[in-house]
Amino acid sequence: MLKVSHLGIDIGGAHLKVIGVDKWNKVVLVDYESCAIWKGIEKLQAKFRKINNIINNNSVKCGITMSGEMCDNFKNRLIGAKILIKECNKLRFNNFFYVSSKEVFTKKPNYKHLISLNWHSIGRFLENKIENCIAIDFGSTTTDFICIKNNKIINKFTDDYSRINNTELLYTGFTRTPIFGVTDQIDYNKKKLKIIPEFFSNTSDIYRVLGRLDKKIDLDDTADKSRKNITQSLIRLSRSFGFDYKSKNLKKLKVISQKISSIQLNQIFQITLELQKKFLLKKQPVVISGIGQDVLYNYFKKKKLETFYFKQFLNKSRLIKEASFHAPAVSIALLLQRLK
Repeated sequence: MLKVSHLGIDIGGAHLKVIGVDKWNKVVLVDYESCAIWKGIEKLQAKFRKINNIINNNSVKCGITMSGEMCDNFKNRLIGAKILIKECNKLRFNNFFYVSSKEVFTKKPNYKHLISLNWHSIGRFLENKIENCIAIDFGSTTTDFICIKNNKIINKFTDDYSRINNTELLYTGFTRTPIFGVTDQIDYNKKKLKIIPEFFSNTSDIYRVLGRLDKKIDLDDTADKSRKNITQSLIRLSRSFGFDYKSKNLKKLKVISQKISSIQLNQIFQITLELQKKFLLKKQPVVISGIGQDVLYNYFKKKKLETFYFKQFLNKSRLIKEASFHAPAVSIALLLQRLK
C-alpha cells in the first residue's frame, strides 16, 4: 500500500499529473496520463475513479491546480472551472484548491485566483529554496517563466492573455506544438525552406528523430494518428515541407529537426535574457523543470547560463526526476505538506 500523506494534482487540458509524497516529503507516486478533456469530461471522471481506487485513504490531503478549464468544449473558462471543481469534489480525499492569493489553499476558490495558475505554484515552492532565479517549466504545450527576487515571485501578470503578451508565457512545448508554431521556415544549404502551415507534424516528431523523447512521456496522438516511431516521424516531417519521405532524405531531415529544435530553444533563451534584464536578475541562476528539461538544460549550459534542475530542490527518492517533469503537481503536494 502506498504511504501517501499528501497529493498534488494538476489538471491540464491534455494530461493529468498526479504526485504523491509521504510524511517525510519524499515523492512516492508519479502518475502522468493522457486526459484529453476537450474530448469529454468522461476522460477525467475515469482517471479520478482510478485515483480513488489506488489511494484508498480518506485522510490524505489533496491539493489541486488546473489549466484544463481552457478546453474548447467549455463555453468559457469560468464554466470550465466550475465543472472541473465539481468533478474534483468526487475525489475521496481532503481536497484543497491552490490559489495565488495569500491563503494559498482553500476549499472554496475565487475563480480569478484559481484558473490557469499551475505555474504559480512552482514559484511559491521555490520562494524559500532560492533567493533569486528564473524558473522555467518546459512542458508538453507551453513554457512558463517564473521570476523570483528576494525570495518572492515578482511576475507582473497572472492571466494567460497578459503573460503571453509580456514574455512571461510562451506557447511552445516539447511534444504538442505543431512545427509551424515554432517557425515558418528554416535555413538549409543556403536556401530557405518553407514549412506548410498544416498540422502534419509536431515537436514530438523532431525530438523523436533526435532521440530525445522518452517513451514514458510520449503520450499524445501523432498528427496523422499513426505510429510513434522514427520512420513515421520522418514521414510526417517530410509532409510538413511538401515532399515524400525516402531513405536518402534521412540526413536532411535530421538536420532539419536539429534546426527546428535550436530555433525553439533559442526562443526560450531569448525570453530568459529579456526577463533577466527586465527584473534585474542578470547573472542569477535558472531553474528548469518539465518534460523538456534535459534538452533545455543542455542548451542553457552551452550558452554559459548558471542552470539548475528543479529536482535538486526535492528530497532524494528514486522518483524525483519523474516528479520534476510535473513541477506544478509536486509543488502543490509539498506546499500543502508545509501547512500541517
